[in-house]
Amino acid sequence: MKKIFAMLLLVVLTGSLAFPRPREQRADAGQRAPNPINRRVLQDAVLGFYVSQFQQQAEVSSEVFAKILPFLQQFVQDRFDISQRRTRALNQLRQAVQRGAPDEDLKRAVREFDTADADFQSSQEKFLSNVDPLLDARQQAKLRIFQVMADNRMRQLLTSVQNQNRQNRQSTNQ
Repeated sequence: MKKIFAMLLLVVLTGSLAFPRPREQRADAGQRAPNPINRRVLQDAVLGFYVSQFQQQAEVSSEVFAKILPFLQQFVQDRFDISQRRTRALNQLRQAVQRGAPDEDLKRAVREFDTADADFQSSQEKFLSNVDPLLDARQQAKLRIFQVMADNRMRQLLTSVQNQNRQNRQSTNQ
């Protein structure tokens, strides 16, 4: 029953991302303001996906999963925060290269990107070091496989949502 509820939650949340509500008119229509509600909805959808699939894919009992859940929630939250920083750093790095920024600016942008990238890896390692003691070797292996599968699925989902949002913006601009 929990799995059905979690999957239903994921479908509802991702559906709300694919068909966003109309936004209020902005003074600068060319600038897209960050939408913290969509970020929270997306984060909840990712967590819902992990919750709905983790227990089954890693073949863990409900008792073990209950111990893992707080680590999983923190992992998803950290990953979103770090991903946002990493994306921002990558965009700044691209802009610095395109505008021919001085070496000091480029070095700073590279450091910021590398720091975010290292934090991303560190978050993964922290999650695994907290969860691995609760799992046997087979479950640990299945967790790694699940994470790769989940990352690929999330990328596909995000790409789909972004493409849908682009199409919606284009159709409203025409």
